Amino acid sequence: MSENKKYTIVVKHQRVDVSKAVYYAYHKAREAERYQNKVARQFELSLERFQEDGVHIELQFTLYQPIVEDKLIAQEQIQKLKLALAALDPEEKLLIHELFFNGKSERVLALETDVPNMTIHDRKQRILKKLRKIIEN
Repeated sequence: MSENKKYTIVVKHQRVDVSKAVYYAYHKAREAERYQNKVARQFELSLERFQEDGVHIELQFTLYQPIVEDKLIAQEQIQKLKLALAALDPEEKLLIHELFFNGKSERVLALETDVPNMTIHDRKQRILKKLRKIIEN
């Protein structure tokens, strides 16, 4: 490579001679800007971008619609579960609370309450079946 190589950049539509350091710094900054624009574009949602990419806006709305529906369904299910839990006896509520809300295992709960593990398991299954019936009706 020749030491007499000229380095130029374009400034206001004219080529300007610059040092090797300025040339590389300019192009490094330019590449960084391109990369940042590319990353920003990946997360950009705009009508103009959809038109440029040939995507119909109606399609985008239908793609995002299930998210709203899922949230509404989840809220409805939570409300049904709360009502079903309220219908349980105090002992049933305690067992469900310990197992599902406090995250205790059946074995740990059996040790804490001096109730056999299988009894805890059977009670849990019976209560879950009861909850399903209440929720489904």
